Amino acid sequence: MRRAVIACALGCGLVVAAATPGGVARADVGQLPLPRTVSLADAPAMGDPAARVVVIEFSDFHCPFCRQHAREALPQIKKAYVETGQVLYVFRHFPLDTHPRAPDAAVAAMCAARQGKFWQIHDRFFAAPRPVQPADLEGHARAVGVNLPPFRTCLKGIARTDVQTDAEEARHLGMMATPSFLLGHNDGDNRMRPAGRMAGAQPFEAFKTAIDGLLGK
Repeated sequence: MRRAVIACALGCGLVVAAATPGGVARADVGQLPLPRTVSLADAPAMGDPAARVVVIEFSDFHCPFCRQHAREALPQIKKAYVETGQVLYVFRHFPLDTHPRAPDAAVAAMCAARQGKFWQIHDRFFAAPRPVQPADLEGHARAVGVNLPPFRTCLKGIARTDVQTDAEEARHLGMMATPSFLLGHNDGDNRMRPAGRMAGAQPFEAFKTAIDGLLGK
């Protein structure tokens, strides 16, 4: 995929324009208004809750560009910024209508999250050679150490509301594709103050530029 990066000061709300599957840059992503704050409550997160910068990813387990991000940029973000206490990285679900089985994977991930296994199953889903199907879910859950009886109960609906809430908020925020990102400052009390957007499977260097700008580097 050809990537297009259009940079601007974070204060103007434009960080990066996404490259669509056809290689065309979507410059309109930066023109969308930014909310004053966004809640981080109950969303899977990794990193220091008090980190200065927050990155929220809206993602779809059946999206090939989300898979690319998970395999390429995310490990570098984790090493450079999450593990050093500078970034809190938050995951929100946005299964697209074009991927009818993606909500099942999202629900399974939230059921794993209830047992403290979200990032383990996240990594396993994106490392799988094909998008995970309903028949695959228990096998992946077992492989990361999830207790299956409560997992099966959870799959029947208890976590589905979590996924639906995330998807509704993504649409409310103007997200149109996956992966999409909000980057901003930690406001405390489980809220972040967005400063810009990114969209698409961008290279680590694009995230580095945006995050370093927020950190004042």
